[in-house]
Amino acid sequence: MAASGGANGSGGAVGSGGATASGGSPGTGGATGTGGGSTGSGGSSGSGGAGGQAGGAGAGAGGSPGGTTGTGGKGGGAGSGSATGGSAGGGTVTGGGGGATSCAGHAVAFNMNIPGGSDPAMAKVQVTIPAPSTDLPTLNEKRTIEFWAFVKSTSWTADTNTMFFYGTNNRTADGFGLDFGNTAGGIGTIDPFTNNGATDPLGDNKPSGLMANVDQWAHFAMVWDGADVRAYVNGVEKVTVPIPMLTTGRTALIIGGYPPAFFNGYIDEFRIWNVVRAPADIMSTMHKTLVGNEAGLVGYWKFDETMGTTAADSVTSAGHTAHDGVLMANTPANLPIFVASTAPIMCP
Repeated sequence: MAASGGANGSGGAVGSGGATASGGSPGTGGATGTGGGSTGSGGSSGSGGAGGQAGGAGAGAGGSPGGTTGTGGKGGGAGSGSATGGSAGGGTVTGGGGGATSCAGHAVAFNMNIPGGSDPAMAKVQVTIPAPSTDLPTLNEKRTIEFWAFVKSTSWTADTNTMFFYGTNNRTADGFGLDFGNTAGGIGTIDPFTNNGATDPLGDNKPSGLMANVDQWAHFAMVWDGADVRAYVNGVEKVTVPIPMLTTGRTALIIGGYPPAFFNGYIDEFRIWNVVRAPADIMSTMHKTLVGNEAGLVGYWKFDETMGTTAADSVTSAGHTAHDGVLMANTPANLPIFVASTAPIMCP
């Protein structure tokens, strides 16, 4: 039921906070309608509930909390009725906490039903960003690449499930990609690689913190800050390796593979930045969709299409030339497809 924000929420001597503040836009109860309590929607009719009558001291909750995963249509979540109770009252009345609404949309799927640890169909999304565009960081330019991936237990096989790559393969620090390593004690390992010579200082089998026998969504990020390559899993730094210099070549960006190693799973919300993103930056946006004009964002593929063979670049910055991705495979029957995503991505 919609909770009022205190008995009368009188704030101070006068206690009139102006017009009654609503607890935010009405929540619809979301797809699952898990607004509050065990099954309740975010308010008796999904509304956020009143933020309280004018008045400062009233601390009425604007609707039952939406729950941890309940998408209670922001059931009260948006309901921050910040009614102040006059100059003397001053109390802020906050609406219910509500669960955020899912904005996961769709993801691109790379032939998960084909047998084998990797994808023998060589399914991929190819993005061509030719010169003179600077939207793909190359050579020694700083960068951050991040995305969500649905990782299957069969993915934890060394060097057979590259998630992305661009650059050349001459072993002179001219590549940039992220692969999986072996398992160690049941924990899957990751291998951010740069083709940095025969003694590759990045090495293999850096623990990811993810159980290797569980099919799961995970967020990955790979950063080059001019001195170190850093890899993050779910916002936590897992690999830090100093490298004197990168010479990443300009090639097409391949999402979902690196011959002959192709990823067998889903990828969603793939983003390229031409800036170094700190751990706090990564954590602050990994669970949210982007507007598209964020500073430093130069490539953004949401994979929210429902059909076709093109993945739109969703960068909206003024003057940006879109670099759409093309879905490819060894045969038309094995092309990647767009599927409903269950990645934990919420609306901002």
